[in-house]
Amino acid sequence: MTFQTFRTLIAAAVVTLSLGAPAMADVVIQWASSNNNVTLQSGGILAAVGNTRNAARFEIVRLEGRRIALRASDGSYVRAGVGQQTLLASGSPHIRGWETFVLDSAGGDTFSLRSQQNGKFVELDASGRLAATADIRNFQTQLRLITVGERPQAQRPERPQVEWTGTWRQVWVTTPDGRRRSAPRGTDVRFTIARDMTVSITAGCNTIGSRLTLRGQRATFAPAMMTRMRCDNVLQRFEQRLAGAMEAVHSFEYREGQIAFLNARGHTILQIAR
Repeated sequence: MTFQTFRTLIAAAVVTLSLGAPAMADVVIQWASSNNNVTLQSGGILAAVGNTRNAARFEIVRLEGRRIALRASDGSYVRAGVGQQTLLASGSPHIRGWETFVLDSAGGDTFSLRSQQNGKFVELDASGRLAATADIRNFQTQLRLITVGERPQAQRPERPQVEWTGTWRQVWVTTPDGRRRSAPRGTDVRFTIARDMTVSITAGCNTIGSRLTLRGQRATFAPAMMTRMRCDNVLQRFEQRLAGAMEAVHSFEYREGQIAFLNARGHTILQIAR
């Protein structure tokens, strides 16, 4: 495939990314300043030194807001912060801080990646390796994401089975400004799901009752019933946000031992872990 052919695919890639839906096709990362494609070097290190033939393919995993993760063809995730140079490399088995990036439009058909962990933009070092080291976004941090087709079904990891029943002791709620908030410090949160899928939640003040209904990846909570005890304002606001988030749940995703509940737009609004 020639460079000109790649350019004709860019518009399709931009449309796909702007929709906010989980990406189903693989992408090639092309650095705007050099038109070199990103390849995987020894140890999974990412470097923008390749051509079309040896370009690495990645799947974009949508998280909340503009946050994404990059899944390599071997099923592992790209991680920033490798070594003192804060290099990017594949090989991580999970999505946490160093595996999370903020994807921003840089104008036209270009984007930038910013590490969620250290707040730095991804740029190239002297050897062409990708590193989260730039303090500001500039031409050297601009890249293109070029759609190159569906990933073969055999390479997609099987969807893990979720054991719903039991008590989940970590709960996060997404606030209107897109921030993920946990329960107030020192709170003993218990998000309990019974075998009949009834739900009982307590954070130390009121109790919230509901029922969870699952149909494939669809998930909905019955209207929440909450006791009316007066308590600390911070705790009470957390309980109200939690009950409000449950009403807006539309689907779920299972991520590395955590369950993320999504609204109708595909944004994470509630997350629980054991």
